[in-house]
Amino acid sequence: MIKILVTVSFFIFFTNCGFTPIYKISDNNMGSEGYSIEIVNQVSREIIEEINTNSLLDSDHKYVAFLNIKEDTTPLIINTNGTVAKYRIEIEISYELIQKDTDEVVSFGKTRGNAQYDVVSSEISNEDTKKSMTKIATKNALQIMYSRIQSFIASK
Repeated sequence: MIKILVTVSFFIFFTNCGFTPIYKISDNNMGSEGYSIEIVNQVSREIIEEINTNSLLDSDHKYVAFLNIKEDTTPLIINTNGTVAKYRIEIEISYELIQKDTDEVVSFGKTRGNAQYDVVSSEISNEDTKKSMTKIATKNALQIMYSRIQSFIASK
């Protein structure tokens, strides 16, 4: 009887806590309504995958965002024997938002995303970690860029 009472109380407490999110971002488009994205330069596959999973790729939008993406890997901790113990990945996105019907640049800017990873003894693990950290840094930079573009579009 006590187990049933505890289970029911636990269920009621966690299902009726009253929490509602203030902001809701859809996982499919990350707030990229109203514009499409085009990448200007060559970038790694991880960056392209992250952009494709977090943006709409339709062509019937009012605006187009042209992205120039730079990827930089910097050693943070160097051991006394010359090996690197920790890296920082920085993704810099320079963007121009162009209105399609007038071909006019209506907004531009730069955003940065960072991630760090520790080097381990396995090269396979290092490469997998680098790829996942590249995706995280890209996602961080994209979220800031999406926010700036969406606030510009909302103010129009």
